[in-house]
Amino acid sequence: MNGLGNAFVVIDARTHSFALTGDDARALANAANSATKGCDQVLILHPSRKADEPAVFMQIFNADGGEVEACGNGARAVASFLAREGHPQVTLETLGGTLQCSTQLDADMAQVSIQMPLPIFGAPETLRADLPDAVPVNMGNPHGVLFVDTDTKALASDIGPALETHAAFPDGANINFARLAAPQTLRLDTWERGAGLTLACGTGACASAAAAVHSQVCAPGAITVRPPFNQDDNAHDVMVIDYQPDTHLIMTGPAQFEFDGELTL
Repeated sequence: MNGLGNAFVVIDARTHSFALTGDDARALANAANSATKGCDQVLILHPSRKADEPAVFMQIFNADGGEVEACGNGARAVASFLAREGHPQVTLETLGGTLQCSTQLDADMAQVSIQMPLPIFGAPETLRADLPDAVPVNMGNPHGVLFVDTDTKALASDIGPALETHAAFPDGANINFARLAAPQTLRLDTWERGAGLTLACGTGACASAAAAVHSQVCAPGAITVRPPFNQDDNAHDVMVIDYQPDTHLIMTGPAQFEFDGELTL
């Protein structure tokens, strides 16, 4: 599956439980893997850890084999996967928090809205003297958001790897370079912790929109985020982040089914 080009292998372990190792995840995420075609994250669906139904626990591995707390695009993919089973409203449990998801299906494409955890902001951090201060934002996973006026892709590619492991982020972080492209519209490129450059980052979009409101770059309300997958600035390949401080943060965007596969671990 994919969310705006952010690719996932989804494995349903709700009825046949198994343990996936970091080495397994790295092998599944490898682009040379003929069964999966590679991916950015491996998502394992487990039975709910609570009594609520329908609910699923989503375990998340990055391409480097590390287990992480949250994945916004992945949550949309899993919600649409469950909607195909007849559950358009579903609760997803993750290490980073519980997500309430609502899906509208249209053939192999879905539009998914997710009520995300409210962001937690840290004090601005000077990561490099030649860069604006970063806004630390925790969306269940750690982010650094930098607002710039220049090429966000080049910055993410050239500087993201070093900032991912900056001392300001003891557990590593997703590094987001955002540019105000129009009122209430951000252009975003993300160096994703454990995965590198990505065509889209859901929690990065949430963190960047929240940081934009927090920093008075944007007003509260609906903020459109254009990820790298959106090459021509169209109105369709976007995430819309509805953020009202202290009230809610709702991410809405597409997810797409690609193919079923079989593999042997």
